[in-house]
Amino acid sequence: MNDSHKRTILFGFLDIHRRLAEMEAMLAGSLVSSPFSQYVNDLSPTERRVIEDYFNRVRSVMLALLQEADIALEVRRTSLRWALQCGITSLLVAVAELGPERLRAYGPLDADSQALARKVQQELTRLIERIAAYLRQGVGRDLAQRLTRLEAEPASLQTLKLLERIITRWGLVEFRPQLELIIQRLEVPRFEIAFFGRVNSGKSSLLNHIVGMNILPVGVTPVTAVPIRLARGDRPVAHITFADLPPRSVPVEELSEYASEEKNPGNAKHVTGILVQLPTPRLREGIILVDTPGVGSLARSGSAETLAYLPHCDLGVVLIDAGSMFGPEDVDLLRLLYEAGIPAQVVLSKADLLKPPDRQRMVNYIREQLRQELGLDLPVHPVSTVGPDEELLTRWFEQEVEPKLAQHRALMEASLRRKINHLRESVIAVLQTMLAQREGETGGASDTAGTGLLRQLLDQTDEVIRQTEIRCRDWTMDVPALLEMVLDEAAQAVVRTRGDSPILDALQRALAQRDRAAQELLSNLRQTLVGTLQGLQQAAPIVAADVSALRDFAFRGLPAYDLVAWRAKLRWSRPWWAFLLPRLAVWLTRRKLERHLGTSLREAIELHERQLQAWLKASFEQLVELYEAQAEVFREQARRRRRINGESGEPMTAADLQNLRADLLELEQNTLPQPE
Repeated sequence: MNDSHKRTILFGFLDIHRRLAEMEAMLAGSLVSSPFSQYVNDLSPTERRVIEDYFNRVRSVMLALLQEADIALEVRRTSLRWALQCGITSLLVAVAELGPERLRAYGPLDADSQALARKVQQELTRLIERIAAYLRQGVGRDLAQRLTRLEAEPASLQTLKLLERIITRWGLVEFRPQLELIIQRLEVPRFEIAFFGRVNSGKSSLLNHIVGMNILPVGVTPVTAVPIRLARGDRPVAHITFADLPPRSVPVEELSEYASEEKNPGNAKHVTGILVQLPTPRLREGIILVDTPGVGSLARSGSAETLAYLPHCDLGVVLIDAGSMFGPEDVDLLRLLYEAGIPAQVVLSKADLLKPPDRQRMVNYIREQLRQELGLDLPVHPVSTVGPDEELLTRWFEQEVEPKLAQHRALMEASLRRKINHLRESVIAVLQTMLAQREGETGGASDTAGTGLLRQLLDQTDEVIRQTEIRCRDWTMDVPALLEMVLDEAAQAVVRTRGDSPILDALQRALAQRDRAAQELLSNLRQTLVGTLQGLQQAAPIVAADVSALRDFAFRGLPAYDLVAWRAKLRWSRPWWAFLLPRLAVWLTRRKLERHLGTSLREAIELHERQLQAWLKASFEQLVELYEAQAEVFREQARRRRRINGESGEPMTAADLQNLRADLLELEQNTLPQPE
C-alpha cells in the first residue's frame, strides 16, 4: 500500500470511530429521563451491554488491522476540560441569541414576551456559568492529590483576613457561612469525626458500641433525624437547641424524642443541634463523634441535614452495608467529602453477614470501584458489632481511630488549613468567573434582567411587610367600628332569637371573626414571604434558600377570650311586643344596649384587641426575622450584580475592575507564612 491508501484507510477508521461514539452517546442519553430526548429506550440492559461489547470489538479489530498494515494511528488529543469549557462558551453564545434584543429581529415583542425572554436567558446563563465556575475550580479531579495539596498550602489568620475583606468587598455572602465556621473552629478548637452512610447502614449501632452505651436510636427504617454530636462529659446528658425555642437539657433516655425520625418526623420540632455528653474513656477532650442521618431515597429530609452538615466535619467515616450493594450514594458521599477537602475512611459494616472469603471479595470490589469512580485508593475496613466478629471493630478503632484521637490537635490544625484553602480556591473560582464575565471572556448575556427581578421581588415584599406592619400597629383603631357591629348584631339577636345569652353570643362571634382576620393577615404574609424566597432562589440559584422554616412556622399562642365573667353583665330581656313591631324593637333595643352596656362591651372588645395586637406584633416580628435572615443574602447578590453588570447607580468602574484583578491576584499568589 502506498501512503494515499494508508491515509484513506486511517481516515475511514476514524470516521467509523466517530459514528460509533455518536451511537454510544445515544445509548448513554437514553438512560437519562428527559422530555428533550428524541429516543425511546426500548433496549434491555442485556441488549445494551451486547451492543457496547460489539462496538469495542469493532475498535479492537480496526486497531489490529492498522498494526498489521503498518499504519500509524495519529490522533490529535485535546484536554477534555478545555473542550468542555469551549462547549460552555458556545452554550452561552447560543443563550445570548435567545434574548429579547435578538428575538425582535423576527417580529415585535410585547412587554410580557420580553420579560419571558429575559427570564429564559437569565436562568440558563446563570446555570451555565455555575458549570463554568466548577470546571474552572477543578475540584472534581485528582481528589487524593488535592487533599494533600490543600493541607500543604499555607493558610493563616492573615489569609482569613484577606478572604473576609474580599468576601465583603464583592458581596460573596454565599461564602460567609464557611468563613464563620472556620472562625468558630479557631475560637473553640475541636476535631469532629462524622459517620456517614445510607439508611440502616449501622451508623448508630456502631457508635453505640464504640462509646459502650446504647444511647443512639436504632431501627430498620430511617431513624436519625438530625446530626447528633457525642462528646466527653461528667454525666450522661443531652443538650438540645431549637430554631424557635430556648435550648434545653434532657436525660439521654429522652434523646429519641428529638433525634429520631419516628418521634420528630422531618425535624418537625425544628431541632438545630444535639450534643450528648457521656463519661466514656473512648471520648477525649476536644474530640466529637457525630452520628448523621442516613442518605438515600428513603430519607430525603435526613439527607438534606446530612449534606448541610458534611463540610463541618474534619474526618469522615463512610459506612457501606455488607448486606446491600455498593451504590452511587456511597460514591457521592466520598466525592463530596474529598471535594470539601475532608479526608475519609471506608468501613464495611455488618461484616458478620459475610463469610471471610466473601468479605474479602466485597472489600476488593469496593476498592476497585472507588479507584474507577473517584481515582482514590482507599483501604476498606470490615467491622461488626455482633459475636466474635466484634473483634474487627475493636481492631479498626484501635489501629485507625485511636491514633488520630491522640494526635487530634495536629489533625485539627491540618483540617483547618484544608478548610481555609478550600474556601480560598472557591472564592478564586468565583472571582475568575466575575472577571471573565466583565471582560467579555465568557461571551455570556447581561445579568441585568436577573438583577432587576431580584430587586423587584425584594421591593415588592418590603412593601407587603410595611403594609402588614402598619395594619398591626393600627389594629386597635377598629374598636369603635367593632363595637357598632356588636351592638347591631346583639340588638338583632335579642329581638329575633330566644337564646339564653344572645348578646354574649354576638360578642363571641365578633371576636372569633377578629381572630380569623388576624390569622389570615399573618398567613397571607407568610405565603408572600415563602413565594418571594422561592422566586429569589430561581433568580439566583447559587444562593440556597430554605423556605421550610417559614412554611412550617406555626401561629401559636393566640390569646383566648374568656367571657364567662361577662355573662351576668350582658343579660337582656326581649320586649314582649317585639313580634308586633320587630324593626322598632331592634332600634329601641340597640339604643338601650348602647346606653346601658356600651361601656362594658367596649371594655371587653378593647381588652381582647390589645391582647390580639400584642400577639400579632410578636408573630409578625418572628416571620419577618425568619425572612430577613435569608433575604439579606439575595440583597447582597443584587448589589454585587449591579456592580458586575455596570448598571446605573453602582457601576463597576475601571477602578473596580482593577481592584477585582488585584484581589484575584493576591489570592492566587497568597504565600503568607504560617503563624508560630
